[in-house]
Amino acid sequence: MSEDIILHSTSKSDLKTLIAETFKEELTTFFSKNKKSDDRLRTRKETAEILGISLPTLSTWTKSGVIKAFRIGNSVRYKAEDINNALNNIQSIKYLRNRF
Repeated sequence: MSEDIILHSTSKSDLKTLIAETFKEELTTFFSKNKKSDDRLRTRKETAEILGISLPTLSTWTKSGVIKAFRIGNSVRYKAEDINNALNNIQSIKYLRNRF
C-alpha cells in the first residue's frame, strides 16, 4: 500500500531515475556473478572445442601469438578472456577476407 502512495506522488522523471538506478544495480550484480565464473583457466581440449579448431592448430596459434597461453607445470591453460579475444580476431579476419 505504501508503495502505491510513493508511485502516485513521484514525478515521471523521479520514477525514470529510480528505474534506471535499479536496473543498473541489477546488471552490475548479474555481470559480476558471471565474471567470477570466467576466472577458471581452460584446458587445451576445452579451448580447441570453443574455438572450433584442432589441437595442432591451437598449438600453432599459441606459438604464433594468436592466443595467449599460460604454463602451469607441464600443462598449458587459457583464460576465457583470451579465448574471446581470439574469437573476435578470427571473425574479423574472416569478414575482411570475404570483403575483397
